[in-house]
Amino acid sequence: MKLKVLDLFSGIGGFSLGLESTGYFKTNSFCEIEDHCIKVLNKNFKGVNIFNDITNLNLMPNDYDVFTGGFPCQDISIAGKNKGIDGEKSGLWKEYKRLIKQGKPKYAIIENVFALLGRGLEIILQDLAEIGYDATWTLYDTRYFGKPQRRRRVYIIAVRDGIPADSDIFEVGLRDLPTSKPMLESFNKGFRWDFKEGEGDKHTFTFVTRQRSNEFKETGLSSTLAKRDYKSYVDLVLQNGIIRRVMPEERMLLQGFPSDWLSDCGLTKKEKFTCNGMSVPVVKYIGELIRKFDIKQSSPIGSSFFSDGKYRFLDDNEKKSYFKDGGCEYESIFSVDCLKSKEDYVNLIEG
Repeated sequence: MKLKVLDLFSGIGGFSLGLESTGYFKTNSFCEIEDHCIKVLNKNFKGVNIFNDITNLNLMPNDYDVFTGGFPCQDISIAGKNKGIDGEKSGLWKEYKRLIKQGKPKYAIIENVFALLGRGLEIILQDLAEIGYDATWTLYDTRYFGKPQRRRRVYIIAVRDGIPADSDIFEVGLRDLPTSKPMLESFNKGFRWDFKEGEGDKHTFTFVTRQRSNEFKETGLSSTLAKRDYKSYVDLVLQNGIIRRVMPEERMLLQGFPSDWLSDCGLTKKEKFTCNGMSVPVVKYIGELIRKFDIKQSSPIGSSFFSDGKYRFLDDNEKKSYFKDGGCEYESIFSVDCLKSKEDYVNLIEG
């Protein structure tokens, strides 16, 4: 049974696309107020219910398992009005909080800009605790998820039934391993563009980014995509000796959407530029983390691992396994090693 999702502040559906790609989530409803975004949702998620105004939305408990939402960042963003989480736009966090309290989802995922760290994160965590939710947070940058865009975002996972003290939902501990730092340094070097080395390449391509001095500097990494790019762009593209702007289809690819995500939606060019959405690969990764946590928290006593859609128990010699169904035990037809190679495998034994 897939977890039912209510996608708030839906935009063009980045949260839903990322979560559904894990195979563990299914979006049952959206909530989006902008007409051009609704057109994109209707085209790519046919038949899914769309609520219009979050301030008029009311829910019954347990209708949905997961809430998602990146509430407006205009008052929090460094490029915005700096009014913080109590501003007119970003203050819609209070509506998100109200719906979490009202709908009591098992999980809530909250996203916002890097500046949230000093302009509202503490308030959000306090608000979640006030309504009975444990929460953990981290910072992810899109460039480390297979897309050449520098996009740092804060992600919060709130859990209704509590987070055990020994849990590391975001697997932050893996980043502290001795091997992590040299790997990161090597990866970052891959974005540095050497024009001398690239001479003669018929497919040269780089981003040319506007600096604070208002000059442009060549780099192998896109700046953070923003709605304002239509009238005040940050990046130019140098491709085969020709300088141009980053096109809407390319902006979709930089976010992890299919290039035709906005096609046949009847959008103007300006509307296409405002569709900057979530980074789909980042959301997919978070969905996988929640999947693993959810499976572990729901595991029957004595189970050793989850694979091929079932909780598995090891027999005495640990070479074979069995599963339980309707009070009966059935021997698995696959070997333990085979089951551990399945895509949905989750180890349930610590150590």
